[in-house]
Amino acid sequence: MTETAMGFLGIMTGRRQGNPPISEPEFCTHLCRAAPLYDLKVLVFHPDGVSRDGRSISGYTWNEGQWEPTLASPPDVLYNRCLYSSPQDKRAAATALAALSRSLPWSRGLPDKWRVYEILRQSRKASAMLPETRLYRGTRELAAMLAEREQGVFLKPQAGSHGKRTLHAVRLPHSKGGGIRVRGRDGANVFFQHVFGTLGEGLGWVHDFIGSRRYIIQPYLHLTNSLGQPFDVRVLMQKNGRGAWMLTGMAVRLGNRGSLTSNLHGGGTAVSPLPFLTDEYGYYGNELLQELAAAAALLPPLLEEACGRLGELGLDFGLDAGGRIYLLEANSKPGRTVFRLTGDRRAAKLAAENPLRYARHLLLASAANQRFAGGPLRYKRENDINGS
Repeated sequence: MTETAMGFLGIMTGRRQGNPPISEPEFCTHLCRAAPLYDLKVLVFHPDGVSRDGRSISGYTWNEGQWEPTLASPPDVLYNRCLYSSPQDKRAAATALAALSRSLPWSRGLPDKWRVYEILRQSRKASAMLPETRLYRGTRELAAMLAEREQGVFLKPQAGSHGKRTLHAVRLPHSKGGGIRVRGRDGANVFFQHVFGTLGEGLGWVHDFIGSRRYIIQPYLHLTNSLGQPFDVRVLMQKNGRGAWMLTGMAVRLGNRGSLTSNLHGGGTAVSPLPFLTDEYGYYGNELLQELAAAAALLPPLLEEACGRLGELGLDFGLDAGGRIYLLEANSKPGRTVFRLTGDRRAAKLAAENPLRYARHLLLASAANQRFAGGPLRYKRENDINGS
């Protein structure tokens, strides 16, 4: 990488089968193609591509319509897109981030779901959107919650994603034996369902399924449309070229009838929000759209205050039959597929290019701070590793 640019953006991502073997190849390709418009160069790499001393990175660049293996110096700005499917993945990413400590983070990450819940419940407005949430501490508390809730409870990993290893447990009436029905998705995101004849048997199975993982429990919310399909509204909030939060786009994620979640990785799809909300809620649909936009604008500053600077957030909202809004999840590494599925070209383009705009803003702000402090104004260039 010998060509110079205003700055160098490194995208750290996961591994997959293919050429190149990187996660989110479509998104990464778009970033690389658009980068020259923002006077940036881009390298995509895996955590294990970072040298121990952090002085070099092996990864991939997009050059004249194809991916090329490349050796580069550390990036000016580091955009971490790694999703951790195992403790080993998390350790590898942490080691790489430590080695690249002189690179400016594009964004901090969010803590786990329980910590996000604790942060947001301190706000009166945000707390009104939060479902009741408890930590899973064992079968006794789970049995008590099941006895109190006719619709059952929803259990999900504190650090999970894509709907994997989620459970809906409901107590069966005494006329049907008084046991438990459990449906959910396993670690491979495959749907399953079990019926246990006794309460103790069902509780024991759930406890074994959870194992040593940390889980939260929430009341099961009946968030389906008139056809019985589960749905939620994904709102993508991003920082733009001025470093200000903006609403990039919205989409309704729609699951299959009888499915536990509407997550795309679990077989769902996405549709445009306004026609869907109008069909479901009539004239109130447009007002709900505005309420969702206001809710989404409220949350990023609250989370930034507690977690540090963020660059983007995927916010998932549920709506019940009466139009009440629930915040289901906040994700600091959101996907962008929903906008391709809905055909929202404007949102798709913004979603893909706002990370470049924000990286450029960070570089300019860093340069301004150096000038103000009297330090040298210099960007690391993508020269060879010997620094020539």
